[in-house]
Amino acid sequence: MIYNLANIARELLWRAREKNYPKTEDGRTLLHIGCGDINSPEFINIDARKSSHIHIVTHNIFRLWMIPDNTADLIYMCHVLEHVPREKLSKVIKEMYRILKPNGKLRISVPDFDHIIAIYNDTDHQIELISPPLMGGQDYPENFHYEIYNKKYLEKILVAHKFGDVLEWNPFDVQFHNFDDWASKNVMFNNKEYPISLNLEASKLQ
Repeated sequence: MIYNLANIARELLWRAREKNYPKTEDGRTLLHIGCGDINSPEFINIDARKSSHIHIVTHNIFRLWMIPDNTADLIYMCHVLEHVPREKLSKVIKEMYRILKPNGKLRISVPDFDHIIAIYNDTDHQIELISPPLMGGQDYPENFHYEIYNKKYLEKILVAHKFGDVLEWNPFDVQFHNFDDWASKNVMFNNKEYPISLNLEASKLQ
């Protein structure tokens, strides 16, 4: 009963605000969580730091109280999960599940530990190349990393939280990704480019 009342209140608040939020031409709701400086006009931008293009400012992505259940068609999180302490990770994934519509997509990009190991081994153990993607830029309070991921580990987490159809996605060949971010960045060493990111997309199972 209390939960239902809380969600009704969320829906009323959301309806009052959503007229100011962007949607796609066909009416879909896209959330960009941890958008930083990126402003893609089709997304509702959510970030911990205030800026003119940020629609929702919050530090607590494990409790997005202002967003009702079954709201988003797509949630995009690029190099965000590694900033979440391990003990809060499950809460974050559950919250993404809650606010996604049935069959909605959770699109994730994280530093790929397997790629980072390959870079380290192939560049004569150049720590300065792997330190930022492994440990974070550490130039502001939110830019520190708490966790590492590879495909096996992240897929296991998603499946354990009732997500399915887990697939890799290509930042140069996917809908609603007409901008450059960490999902497509590489590290350059001796004129050779090394990918950094693991890009996975999963569907909310009913």
